[in-house]
Amino acid sequence: MKNRLTTLLCVVFSAVILGGCGSETAVLSEMKTEQYVTLGTYTGIEVSVPARTPVTEELKSNYISYILSSRPQWVEVAEGVPAKMGDITYIDYEGRIDGELFEGGSAKNAELQLGSRSFIEGFEEGVAGMCVGDTKEISIAFPDPYQPNPDLSGVPVVFRVTVNGIETQQIPELTDSFVQSLNIEGCTSVAAYDTYVQELLEQEMLSTYDRNVEDALLDKLEAGCKFKKDPPKAMVDVYYDRVIRRMSGIAMMSGMTLEAYVNAQGSDMESFKEEARNGAEASCRESLMLQAVANAEGITVSQEEVDAELSAMAQAGGYESVDVLKEDPEYAHYEDYIMCDKVLTFLREQAVISEY
Repeated sequence: MKNRLTTLLCVVFSAVILGGCGSETAVLSEMKTEQYVTLGTYTGIEVSVPARTPVTEELKSNYISYILSSRPQWVEVAEGVPAKMGDITYIDYEGRIDGELFEGGSAKNAELQLGSRSFIEGFEEGVAGMCVGDTKEISIAFPDPYQPNPDLSGVPVVFRVTVNGIETQQIPELTDSFVQSLNIEGCTSVAAYDTYVQELLEQEMLSTYDRNVEDALLDKLEAGCKFKKDPPKAMVDVYYDRVIRRMSGIAMMSGMTLEAYVNAQGSDMESFKEEARNGAEASCRESLMLQAVANAEGITVSQEEVDAELSAMAQAGGYESVDVLKEDPEYAHYEDYIMCDKVLTFLREQAVISEY
């Protein structure tokens, strides 16, 4: 299994579970893990993972090209350059039906991005290819049916269009000014940005390598374990609910509902919920497995460790105080995350890791 709680899930799904048959809440460290899992061998685990990808000049160049292309600038086209799909045009137009103007069919200096399908079919295609100063007639018909005005459904119409201006997207050059526009602390020149990208990619490659190692360790650890029964439903529900909340937040940042976001990824809510539930159950088993190792090795988390990490996160995240951060349900029982991290560090120190 991949995409484990070793990374984001371990943070998001801090375990708040119902203990036993009652309604008492408990952190993961208070679980009686022996009721759920029997550990196999967990020291000296042998794993083989891909070697860390080196940061080459080509990799840096590709990353910088991606950043530049993701921040295009709108510029006026040169004289005589025709409009193309994706360009923004500024147009005057008059629409006539049977030679007569009709309500809502005319505008002055209207902004239209070609390909946006803001106008009826055929109109934007007709504007494409025109240059600034050009005037032409575009003969098309309203769709049938035409919901905004059913009376116009299927009716032929002629638009007289004049192009006043055209803007096109242009990928910017890498300059000191562009670097400064990125608002990266301490990064105000191309040279500084080159160093920043080098360090960023090295960290990404290291993070990928670390995830691969942790995934491989967890695969081997789980293969040697015997699970006696399923995780408590209440525990699974907590993990599942946090997946839904986090994904809803991601969707909201994209200006979409969760369902719309899921659909945009080529899935549907039923499949997504099933996948989220299965992932929550898998993460619960891994949590119990890691806690069982902690219990066996006497690995604990002190309140001082929790306070230190939360204080650092509060400062980095711009919280008014660590108390405000502690009120965020995403950070409830944060000691469980620290525990996971400490156990994974222990497993890695004891493992035999080879690369290919």
